[in-house]
Amino acid sequence: MSISVKDILKLDSLRKINLVGGEGGLEKSIEWIYVAECFENPLEGIKWLQGGEIIFITGVGIRENEGLLLDFIKGISEKNGSGLVVNIGPYIRNVSEEAIKLANELEIPLFTLPWEVKLVEVSREISNAIILSRIEENSLSHFLSNILFGDGELEGDAIQKAAYFGYNLSGGCCICVIDIDGFERYLKLKNLGDEKSISKIKINFRKIVQDVLDKHALKVPIIDKDDAVIFFIRSEENCMNRLDKALKEIQLATKNRMDGMSVSVGIGNSYKDLKMMKQSLNEAELAINSAKCQGLDGTITRYKDIRIYSILFSVENRSILENYFSEVLGPISSSDSKDNNLVEILEMYLNENCNITVTAEKLFLHRNTLKYKIKKIEELLNCDLRNFNDCIKVKIALDIGKILK
Repeated sequence: MSISVKDILKLDSLRKINLVGGEGGLEKSIEWIYVAECFENPLEGIKWLQGGEIIFITGVGIRENEGLLLDFIKGISEKNGSGLVVNIGPYIRNVSEEAIKLANELEIPLFTLPWEVKLVEVSREISNAIILSRIEENSLSHFLSNILFGDGELEGDAIQKAAYFGYNLSGGCCICVIDIDGFERYLKLKNLGDEKSISKIKINFRKIVQDVLDKHALKVPIIDKDDAVIFFIRSEENCMNRLDKALKEIQLATKNRMDGMSVSVGIGNSYKDLKMMKQSLNEAELAINSAKCQGLDGTITRYKDIRIYSILFSVENRSILENYFSEVLGPISSSDSKDNNLVEILEMYLNENCNITVTAEKLFLHRNTLKYKIKKIEELLNCDLRNFNDCIKVKIALDIGKILK
């Protein structure tokens, strides 16, 4: 719900504003406004920027110095400013084509504003819009957090409250979680560890998600949690069809715009009662975990499709899983086992429906070598891999092993 640069174009005090360049940056969020004026060195006016400001200048220190204006635009880009508004009048009479070209290249929205428009009125209206947006965003975040993480009963009609914020949650709804794959690993790979860089990554990720959902006409309430984005969505067929397309686009956009970052998606079951959204959230997270257990990134997984994992994840007593795994696969999984790749061979063999030829090709083994190893596995585990029940027992143990890791 944060206010974007394009949102200020709707304000009454900015009816005479004119966009001359940097249209590609109109979706940038505005954190605050900043009137940057300095008589001696105009560039001093931008060194205090924190990022996200929309900057206003009358040009009193720049005047007709084209080089200073270009440096000013570059400085705003380096400081992650959201845009620049030039008060056209006695100091700057017009914005040059070179400045417009630079704003387009850097995607810094560049506006001109007639001199007669009072900056004090503009700054007051933008400030009020930002504050109201933050109040509404905090209220919505509190409302959603109470549904998903609160301990008590929901107060009043939750669907009606959602409608107050502009969201239709009537009928069946489910939770969708979009999670950054291996976020800590990604930060280490990119040599990022400071709080500002991490926060910027999360903000950009959230913006990608929001923009793509908006593009597919999916107006959904969103909440952030750690390195994931969570949102409610109606489970009617039309919405889910658009969601499928949007999720694939989000994965592609994240990879392209965030230096190879991948994300996985989990979708919980649908429920008509919003009180059940906690359950749907848990299911969505388990769907993602089931993919992680299989060493998969960049997946889109529905809870209803994770089969045996939904049962195994529900076993709260870890020792039950550990005992089952040890009883079934202990002889080939312990550190005492002389052949430590037997588990890998067994899993591949079962995944290929016990086909010796295909399994041997994928493992780069001779058929006779694979036959010998399969026989050895059967002897160690006291099982017959031509027997359906034995195969099922072993497959469950393999899945448990992934969960235990």
